[in-house]
Amino acid sequence: MSDGPVDQAPARPCRSSVTQLVKPYKVRAQVRWQSGRGRRQSIMGMVGLRARVGYAVGDFGLNLYWQSLLLFILFFQMDALGLSAVDAGISYLIASIWDACMDPLMGILSDRTRTRMGRYRPYILFGTVPLALSFWLCFSPPDFLVAGSLGMLVFATLTHMVLRTCYAVVAIPYSSLTAAITRDSDERASLTGWRMLLAFAGSTSVSAMLPLLAGWFGSYSPAAACVGVLAVLAHLVCVAVVRELPPPMPGAVAPLPGLRADLGGFLRAVLRNGPLLRLLAATVALHLSLGILMRNIPYLLKYDLGSDAALSAQALVWFSAAGVVAVPLWVWVARRWSKAMAWQAGSALVMVGAVALAFTSPAAFWPTLSCLALISFGHAAHAVAMWSMLPDAVDYAHWRHRRRDEAKVYGLASLIFKLALGGSAFLGGLALDGVGYVPGAAQTMASLTGFRLLAGLVPVLGLGLSMLVIAGYPLTAQRHGRIQTFLGRRRVKQVGDGRR
Repeated sequence: MSDGPVDQAPARPCRSSVTQLVKPYKVRAQVRWQSGRGRRQSIMGMVGLRARVGYAVGDFGLNLYWQSLLLFILFFQMDALGLSAVDAGISYLIASIWDACMDPLMGILSDRTRTRMGRYRPYILFGTVPLALSFWLCFSPPDFLVAGSLGMLVFATLTHMVLRTCYAVVAIPYSSLTAAITRDSDERASLTGWRMLLAFAGSTSVSAMLPLLAGWFGSYSPAAACVGVLAVLAHLVCVAVVRELPPPMPGAVAPLPGLRADLGGFLRAVLRNGPLLRLLAATVALHLSLGILMRNIPYLLKYDLGSDAALSAQALVWFSAAGVVAVPLWVWVARRWSKAMAWQAGSALVMVGAVALAFTSPAAFWPTLSCLALISFGHAAHAVAMWSMLPDAVDYAHWRHRRRDEAKVYGLASLIFKLALGGSAFLGGLALDGVGYVPGAAQTMASLTGFRLLAGLVPVLGLGLSMLVIAGYPLTAQRHGRIQTFLGRRRVKQVGDGRR
């Protein structure tokens, strides 16, 4: 599908065109001063260090939960709750489908919200405590339930669904803040870099903290409570520091359309948004396969490497820390060349690490950790690229279709992302059952070999497909800069014509 010219906007370099555009508009638009902060935000929304770190701290809190869902929830349900691999996989898939349905609903709700705090920050503020409580509940089964029983399966599924609901209430508005904080593509790449840096720090922290605290307390329940308290503090800091970008002109807030018209317009805009559709397709290919690798890591550590809690924590920290180190590099690659190139280079590194992992000898601790570190290093590129590409796709729709649907787009992307992860959990459960996995027992050599093949060779297919799809992503920094130039001119013309 042809994307068409940017309404004949001149092909100037991104930064110079933005600079020339913003300077005269600052006077005409009467850019506001933030209340109580004494800091001015321009039309493009240049973000200071304090706001970058404050925003990123929010994802530190979210990744305390998300990494636990990726690494520990299935493992806990099988080893502690006594569920079979198939039952746990089905339970995870049901919760993921529920979560995927909640995400676009939260996007619709938050996009239609108008408060003095903005559209998105109230959900983070009032949703963080229920989220922490629901996380604790997932790891706190009642004593009267029998391990492996139907009642335990129902408990695991329902509490997981409650957790996913509370997570959506906080995560979708939080992710939508990227497009609401700044309109500049390079600023978004930098902001996403800070976000991913703290996200991997959160992943590293909980990878070590949850198993170590569970071993110390003798139970996952108090360990989950400690994680929840830390996440609440992180979200409160985020709400206190971050401010959403005000309208470009005083009072320039469009009236809310009817719900049916709003949804119909959004769906039509999505189907004609080539960059967004390409990004979503690459996301499905990536996470449907890579999720199987992620969920095999605890089994590799426990049954293949024979790690105790301390060694498992060390291995998971090693895995997550590689992502922390990688984030600045991938931000630099995205800004120096393109976000699509960062995605492709990261995918190539993950493929190398995954193939090496598949053929590493069983019980080889340090070679296995080296492969996992390389995988994590490369996978950091996907996080940096995806979450900075999405707000650019929002701007593309704003230019082409005069619609700005930050939270709806993030809700849709999260729906696709979580459906892919849910599918990978279901397929992973079937695959574990197929290689002869027995919860809590010594595994056969065939099962141990199966763990490595699942973690290594399966992701290569999805990674290769995602590289092919993302290669045609059209929104370079230069083109996005021209789109923003045109949008700036359109905003000023609308105000000059007396339109909202």
